[in-house]
Amino acid sequence: MKPFLTGGRVWPAGWTRLHVYLLPDFAQDRDLARLVHGCRAAMAPFPFLAPVPDPWLHVTVQPVMGIPAAEIGPGERAKLTDRLTEALADVPAFTLTAGSALASVTVVLADLDGDLPGQPLHTVHARCRDAISGVLGSEAVAYEAMPGHLTLAYATGTGDSGRVQAALRQQVRPSHAALTVRAVHLLDVTQDLRTASYHWTPVARIPLAPAGVP
Repeated sequence: MKPFLTGGRVWPAGWTRLHVYLLPDFAQDRDLARLVHGCRAAMAPFPFLAPVPDPWLHVTVQPVMGIPAAEIGPGERAKLTDRLTEALADVPAFTLTAGSALASVTVVLADLDGDLPGQPLHTVHARCRDAISGVLGSEAVAYEAMPGHLTLAYATGTGDSGRVQAALRQQVRPSHAALTVRAVHLLDVTQDLRTASYHWTPVARIPLAPAGVP
């Protein structure tokens, strides 16, 4: 593995960015909490990994590219929130399966299902992209966030991903858990280079329709 926050992944100094995220709720999805904490224990022997703390776990639906959050004023934020709310009003709440955990070149992640065309995560992703581009232009959605994943750790140094993957496979049981999605969140996100992490302040919570409502 090699460090995640290098090169083009490093934002310009002083920037924050608006993102649309899914945020896991461990009070609701206790099996997911056990999965994440089990992965964290399996990753503990590897000093080149920085696990994502519980409050900052997220699934990226779509970042707003090319425009620092400071340049998106209250009027545009309100308009974007309205567009997202309208775009997602008829999308029912849904449940994804998270897992297994995978050690890639720069991160450890829990793979997510539901991200193929016609499936719920892909639908949310596509509608959010349309809403963002409708308010801020097509360049704002230049980044493609799929396939869906829950990032569990960022690499901060070099190390053997094969050893990490072996530890995850041997130690984490069960290897899958439910992730319930009842809302998406528009957030003002800060990149912390020192801790290789992302933090945020809320902008808006956009609820999905109740499950079972067409």
